[in-house]
Amino acid sequence: MSAAGWIAIIIAIVAIIVIVLIVTMSGRRRREADRARAVEMRQKAEADALGAREHEAKAARADADAKQAEVDAERLRREAADRQEEAQAAQTRAAEQARRADEVDPDVRSGTAAPATARPGTAAPGTGAPPSTEAAPGVVGPDGVRREPGVS
Repeated sequence: MSAAGWIAIIIAIVAIIVIVLIVTMSGRRRREADRARAVEMRQKAEADALGAREHEAKAARADADAKQAEVDAERLRREAADRQEEAQAAQTRAAEQARRADEVDPDVRSGTAAPATARPGTAAPGTGAPPSTEAAPGVVGPDGVRREPGVS
């Protein structure tokens, strides 16, 4: 073999070694880039999982708030019904007390005074009229003076 042949073989061997090194180094770079990309993807997956858990917790809180609102609404409905019953009972007691007062009042028995539902200072039911300040005959007026029929 001549010197030119040996030079050609050495250049070919060097070229092959350079190519192998370039391929090996680019493969390493690619693997490093893939590792870095995998780390980023894992971090993003963890962040997404955390966000999903936060959304799930918020949904659970909203559900609990809705259930609490339903409970509160039911409690308020029951309180309203109880208060309505109490108000009705108080009205019934007041009407009974007025009826008993009419039974005791001698003017009501004789028919010279108006019944308790038409006392001075009250409006006739359903009229919307303001209460009267004039005393009915035979009853005590707002000034504490008893008015008899026909007397001013």
